[in-house]
Amino acid sequence: MKCVSPLLLVSALLALSACGNSDSGKTTNKPVQPAVQARPSDNLDHKAFEAKYVDMCVNQELALRKKEHPTSGNSGVADEALTKLCTCIAQEESKRLTKQEARKFVQQNEYPMSLMIKAGQAEEVCSKK
Repeated sequence: MKCVSPLLLVSALLALSACGNSDSGKTTNKPVQPAVQARPSDNLDHKAFEAKYVDMCVNQELALRKKEHPTSGNSGVADEALTKLCTCIAQEESKRLTKQEARKFVQQNEYPMSLMIKAGQAEEVCSKK
């Protein structure tokens, strides 16, 4: 039985949210604009976001592995590929975040649908690398 990654679940949520767009009955594929040029203080918020996101991403994947394969000796060990993927997604998503979004995630543990969508976009970029 194959594991379902939380990253794939985010992609599924993206697909479902796109179906719910009833403004005109059409889904538009507008390019995502990166956040405004960051100032040094903004970089601190984005670096904190990236660190917290990587930690969350790796921990969720490890928890899923452990749940699906409780007898496996390596179910709680992060491998290099997992860490690399989570880091890539965090960095790509961070490029699209505002300072306020990054700060809310880090300080208030808020991860709204808008960030999930950005993570899905980042995952697409990272999966092609």
